[in-house]
Amino acid sequence: MEIYNKQDKGFIEVWMTNREQQIYDRAELTKQLLAETGIKKCRVVYLLSGTEDLFTNAEGLLLKNLGCV
Repeated sequence: MEIYNKQDKGFIEVWMTNREQQIYDRAELTKQLLAETGIKKCRVVYLLSGTEDLFTNAEGLLLKNLGCV
C-alpha cells in the first residue's frame, strides 16, 4: 500500500494491490486517515488494482489512441 498526502489539493491518495484490498477495511482506513489530518474538507481517494491482464489492456489503449483500432 502506498499513501500520498496531498492535503494541499484536498485529498489523500491510497494505492492498494488486490491482496491489500482483501486485508484492509477501507472504511476504517478512511476514518483513521481523516482523523490524522484535522482538515474538514479532505477526501481519501482509493486507486485499486484490477483483475485483468495489464499488458493486454495497455496494448488496447495504445492501439486505440494511435487510431489503429
